[in-house]
Amino acid sequence: MRRCSALLVALLVWASGWATVSAGVFKLEDGTTIRGEVATVDDYGVNFKLDTGGFSERVSWGKFTQETLKELAEDQRARPMAEPFIEVPPEAKPKPKPIVLKEVPRVDRPTGRTTLFSSFGTSLGLAVLGLLYLSNLFAGYEIAKYRNRPVAVVCGLSALLPVLGPLIFLASPTVVVHAEAAAPAVPDPAAAPAVPAAGSPAAATSRRVGTPQTPAGGGLRVASEAAGSAAGGHGEPKVYNRGDYMFNRRFIETQFPGFFRVVPTEAEKDLVIVVKTPKAEYLGKRISRISANEMFLQLLQANKEVSITFGEIAQIVVRQKDDQTK
Repeated sequence: MRRCSALLVALLVWASGWATVSAGVFKLEDGTTIRGEVATVDDYGVNFKLDTGGFSERVSWGKFTQETLKELAEDQRARPMAEPFIEVPPEAKPKPKPIVLKEVPRVDRPTGRTTLFSSFGTSLGLAVLGLLYLSNLFAGYEIAKYRNRPVAVVCGLSALLPVLGPLIFLASPTVVVHAEAAAPAVPDPAAAPAVPAAGSPAAATSRRVGTPQTPAGGGLRVASEAAGSAAGGHGEPKVYNRGDYMFNRRFIETQFPGFFRVVPTEAEKDLVIVVKTPKAEYLGKRISRISANEMFLQLLQANKEVSITFGEIAQIVVRQKDDQTK
């Protein structure tokens, strides 16, 4: 009997709770309200029994306000369908920790007025200055080699006048040593060697210095042949082979200066230059132009200009025009 009474009380309490949830005012998102009780619930929406009588059309879950959805979620039948449409408030993000700036070691700034020249007073500045000075001397050395100038003079002036000294010699023209000036003086074979008298100051000077006496015949004969060759005689051709010489612009300018002239001298007007390469052999009368990597040879017969790079030159021969020996 007691069990039946307890079950009846529980049913009454459940019925009263369902009545409070089922009956009431239900608000929609568009602002309208529905007064009545929940009649049926499914996945597509809710049907209401209106207070005015009759039943309403099915109202989908997405049309209810959040407050109405929470009220409907109190019903066990409507809870599984209403909860997916209830918006969950975002969790409050924790406040970020404040940024604390820490002191870092800083380099002490120099005191007083600082200029470009004051930086050379430091150890790093002195090292940079030393490297620049050595580079200046090295530039003077290279310019002296390129311009065919005395190395000691160029480096000495570069040491006294940094930067300005190398620029002076770089702007100056290259010194070309001609073959006539570079050749030693050849004694005349017809003239007899002057023999100083015994006891004279010249004889004493010659014996003291130890000047070698030239034997009669040999040395003068060779010198005579060389003089005859320079004067236009049929001497031996001069041959320059790759391996014995390095063919570049400086070598061509210093060894063949006469072939750069538009009008050759009397000693060189009968000479020709033969340039041999693995592909061809060129017989030229004049070097018209020259660059860092090639030279331009004006041919003797065709009277045209050909370009020959220094890397492909195998041999250079200077000979007489009528000398056909290889």
